[in-house]
Amino acid sequence: MLDQKPDIKILLVDDREDNLLSIEAVLGQDKYLYSRANSGRQALKILLKEQDFSLILMDVQMPDLNGFETATMIYDREKLKNIPIIFITAHDYGDENMYKGYKAGAVDYIFKPINADLLKAKVSVFIDLYKKNNQLRLQEQKLKAINNELEERVRQRTEELLKKNIELESKNLELNKINYDLDNFVYTASHDLKGPIANLEGLIHMLNRKLKDKITDEELQLFNMIHMSISKFNHTIKDLTEITRVQKDMNEELEYISFAEITDDIKRDIQKLIDESNAVVVENFGVDKIMYARKNLRSILYNLITNGIKYRSSDREAEITISTYQEEDFIVLSVQDNGLGLNPNQQSKLFNMFKRLHTHVEGSGIGLYIVKRIVENSGGRIQVESEPGKGTTFRVYFKKALATNGTPVMSR
Repeated sequence: MLDQKPDIKILLVDDREDNLLSIEAVLGQDKYLYSRANSGRQALKILLKEQDFSLILMDVQMPDLNGFETATMIYDREKLKNIPIIFITAHDYGDENMYKGYKAGAVDYIFKPINADLLKAKVSVFIDLYKKNNQLRLQEQKLKAINNELEERVRQRTEELLKKNIELESKNLELNKINYDLDNFVYTASHDLKGPIANLEGLIHMLNRKLKDKITDEELQLFNMIHMSISKFNHTIKDLTEITRVQKDMNEELEYISFAEITDDIKRDIQKLIDESNAVVVENFGVDKIMYARKNLRSILYNLITNGIKYRSSDREAEITISTYQEEDFIVLSVQDNGLGLNPNQQSKLFNMFKRLHTHVEGSGIGLYIVKRIVENSGGRIQVESEPGKGTTFRVYFKKALATNGTPVMSR
């Protein structure tokens, strides 16, 4: 429909019928659609019913309403004011009356006797203009229709996204409740198991003491194996408690903490491990301090440092390099070792709970899982790069915390 050529309708207004017929003959009877009016009032009646005329050719000198008066009344109507009017007159009214005609709405004049070529040329100009305006109007309608369609699609898509968001929020609430219930169950179970395990450990110790001089070496070995099993059980319970602690400490109060201070505190705690392994700890803190939960930052550094020492290579002395720096909106903690390293398959399983990739070292396989959970709970992320035989680098990205005045906490 947008490509359909519009009908060209011309309204001819003259009180003499022969003039109307002669204009039609000049313009070509089959070229346009014509409506005739023998007076200004008849022209107005026609225009009340039909407003889609491309052009009006109107005689000026008519009884009752002349052409100027008729034009003024036509252009008083909003729907008609864009139809061009060419006045046809046998008189030269002078500049003042010509101005009156233009003020009434005329766009041009044709003087009698009519010059056929001039009339056809002028009509052709306005018809071409009408066609172009009509095409622009149709294009505008098309664009408006496309815009309405796009707006409707956007509205529908927005409604779908809102619905999906509501569903996701509901699922998240449900999952959070499940996680909370699981954490509470693990915490309660691990807490309730401590008593019976302690009793069992005490009873085994008493039995061992009473039978100390009466049991064989083989039986003594069995007692030692029982002690080891109880010890591992205790460590597992402790690890499970630690997992729930991480979740419960999400809202722990933040404070301004020194990386060097926490590192020194950890080194004092693991001094025996450092001495036994002849490990060297290198520190390079480009960012001195961070706003973070002290207990959580200590847990992150403790696990990463001790892992670097525990999984050292027998071919060289262990070296752990700890550094911090700023990267965009993050403070980055890097812990690099020169230990055994990991292949790509091992790296993909590194942060799984209870996953141990080197079984020759004592451990529960829960430390890195806890580190990852602490970091992600605070809006950060952890990355690992490793190569077998060369070592491993962990990078922890901490989101910069905001001070009470809303400005980022920077290093100093």
